[in-house]
Amino acid sequence: MSEPRMIAMVGAPLALGQDLAGVEDAPDALRRAGMAQSIQELGWQVIDTGDLPFDLPHHRELDIGQVTLGKVKYAHEVGTACRLLSERVANLAGEGKFCLTLGGDHSIAMGSISGMVKARPDVSVVWVDAHGDFNTPESSPSGHLHGMPLAALMGKINPGSMPGFDWLTQLLKPDHVTLIGVRSIDAEERILLRESGIKVFTMMEVDRYGIGRVMEMALNSINPDNNRPIHLSLDIDALDPYIAPNTGTKARGGLNYREAHFICEALAETGALVSMDLVEINPRLGYLEDRHNLAQGGTNLQEDATVEMGIELVASALGKRIL
Repeated sequence: MSEPRMIAMVGAPLALGQDLAGVEDAPDALRRAGMAQSIQELGWQVIDTGDLPFDLPHHRELDIGQVTLGKVKYAHEVGTACRLLSERVANLAGEGKFCLTLGGDHSIAMGSISGMVKARPDVSVVWVDAHGDFNTPESSPSGHLHGMPLAALMGKINPGSMPGFDWLTQLLKPDHVTLIGVRSIDAEERILLRESGIKVFTMMEVDRYGIGRVMEMALNSINPDNNRPIHLSLDIDALDPYIAPNTGTKARGGLNYREAHFICEALAETGALVSMDLVEINPRLGYLEDRHNLAQGGTNLQEDATVEMGIELVASALGKRIL
């Protein structure tokens, strides 16, 4: 990493990997809520590179029937956006900057992580998510690309089945990836994950061993000698929706407040964390909930707890401690 410690924030306002509008608002919501200030208080210099110019139409302007290729929805649009992100991240990481990518839905990880692999070929990945994100066009029930990025990064998807992704050649190795917090996996996806060689820690393992032991096992599996850089891809839906409600694919029984922070704190303690994604925050869901509360006679808009939670977790990953 460069000295002084420098973070490049990259906005990736992509929502076409799923079908719920609003997740593209997250980068701006995180900025307005003080993301940069929170990082600066930890001694980092922050460069906000702004939002990437994806120039993509909104959901309401698209006809699904016209943009679905096979079972994959918006493949060309998402592929084009991820390629742009990959190039940006590779350049910034090559300059020694910590890359913080603010999504957007989790399909953006195909761009951020491929960029990191290009800049740092030995990078390991900690993927924190309620879902496996290991579907293929053939296994996916929905055709949504935010359920396929990890499979794509592992080379499990035929580029011909996803037009717009012929550039995706920077791939991960199974022993460089660990998945934490999983509790909602599709039937065929379960088989694919079992065969992948990835070390997966479901919520059952978190319950059985505790998050401290899980992190020890996870880091030992991907970085046993602590000599590889680490990328954290954090989907906010890994947390229980009680504490992070504004996300599009909720699954009850998720990580609690301290477990989520411990994951980030443990990664910071390695000294090897060099990049991070924060994805799937949908501020518009909170706005709609506030409107509903007012319609029912409420008087105050509620603070967007999910945005604040995202900022807190980034701070923990960057070194914030209780003492």
